Amino acid sequence: MGRNKVTIYQKIKVLTPLQVGYTHKNIRNILGVSKGCISNIAKKQKLNLPLENRPGQGRKKLTTSKEDRHLIKLMKKDRRQTSEQLASEWSLSNRKVISARTVRRRLFNAGYKSYTTKRKPYRKPHHRYVRLKFARDHKKWTFNEWKNVIFSDESHFEVFNRKKRSFVRRLSSEANEPFNFKPRIQGGGGSISVWGVMTYKAVGPLIFYDGRLNGQNYINIIKPQLLPYIKKNFKQKDTYYYVQDNAPCHKSSFTMNWFKENKINTLDWPAVSSDLNPIENLWDIIDKKLTNYHPTTVNDLQQIILKIWSEISTSTCQNLVESMPRRMETCIRVKGNTSSKY
Repeated sequence: MGRNKVTIYQKIKVLTPLQVGYTHKNIRNILGVSKGCISNIAKKQKLNLPLENRPGQGRKKLTTSKEDRHLIKLMKKDRRQTSEQLASEWSLSNRKVISARTVRRRLFNAGYKSYTTKRKPYRKPHHRYVRLKFARDHKKWTFNEWKNVIFSDESHFEVFNRKKRSFVRRLSSEANEPFNFKPRIQGGGGSISVWGVMTYKAVGPLIFYDGRLNGQNYINIIKPQLLPYIKKNFKQKDTYYYVQDNAPCHKSSFTMNWFKENKINTLDWPAVSSDLNPIENLWDIIDKKLTNYHPTTVNDLQQIILKIWSEISTSTCQNLVESMPRRMETCIRVKGNTSSKY
């Protein structure tokens, strides 16, 4: 590793006590600079030379600006390549040998840092087209329109296995200690499935169910809760919409006929678009807060989820619904593709 350059400001701080008559040892103890640095500054003072370093001093860079640009070009071909792979590929094309550390340093100086990739749904071109069309059709919707939307979704929680990463502080010699490991149980130690709704006002009913859903089972689950919820929160003359994803049980003829018979307007939601549904954020809130509890049975987990759900504030729901125009703008900006924000 090369030595750090002494700035002109540091040199002036050394020069001042030299002029007063301090010894080199005293200056070294006070300012923490090397003995050689003090000697060089003293020589420059004696010969009346400028304190600035002459141009061209120091170790020369192994790579040129053109070669650095070529490295960036190689990196952009596959941004998941390791530093070692980039160093090898660059060396083959330039007949120079550079280390992985040099690669990281060049890319860092150019503004490229390493980030953890995010797990997002795979979207086909058709999905992106439909998402973009949906966002454009609703880009002029304000909070006043979105507050008349009932957002619904299903989610799945396990007793022991949590989605959130956890960290532990340890010495390198403690790699095999028990506190390093987070047990992962096959099947999660039991699990539950939930259906819930929310609007800008607050969270709505939360229903637990078992097994896989078809159209008839889905309606049997939501019917006792959804109809009273709509009657309580919306007047007969109000225009409201119900949001659900494109799961087969949601789009079955049985389900759609039931909504039509009960005069419930459904919003034609694009497929593979969980990022556009704010209730997904509520599931994430629940999963994160579950790390503060230690359920051991399905019944424990159910009671804890009910408690967390009831504690979700009105302001949280309102903030999520207020984000809908921004979600539409983001979807348009990325042309229906995945964004890092939602």
